[in-house]
Amino acid sequence: MYEPHYEEESGGGSFVIGLLCGAALGAAVGLMFAPKAGSELRQTLLDSTGDIRKKAGDVYGQATQTVNEYVSKSKDAVERGKQAFDSARKNATTSATEAYNAGRSEFSGTSSGVQS
Repeated sequence: MYEPHYEEESGGGSFVIGLLCGAALGAAVGLMFAPKAGSELRQTLLDSTGDIRKKAGDVYGQATQTVNEYVSKSKDAVERGKQAFDSARKNATTSATEAYNAGRSEFSGTSSGVQS
C-alpha cells in the first residue's frame, strides 16, 4: 500500500527574505533611473529603505510569534502523548498483573492429582 511521504518544508522564510530583497533592489534601480536630482534621489532611497526595514521587521516579528505558538502547541501535544502512553502502560501492567494473579489463584486451589 502506498503511503505518502511528506518532507518538512523550510523554505518559507527564505522566500520572504528574497522577496523583500528583490523588492528593495527593484525600487532602488527604479529610483536611480528616475529623472530626479541627486539629493532628492538619495533622500528618496533613504526613506524607502527605512520603510522596507520597518516592514521586514514587522514581518519577522509576526513570523517569530507564529513559530513560537506552533512550538508551544507541539510541546503540549508531546506532553499529552507522553501522559497517554504512561497511562496505557500502567493500565496494561495492572491488567497483566491481575490476570496473572487470577490464574495463579485458580491453579493453586485445585488438585491436579500430581504429587510433588
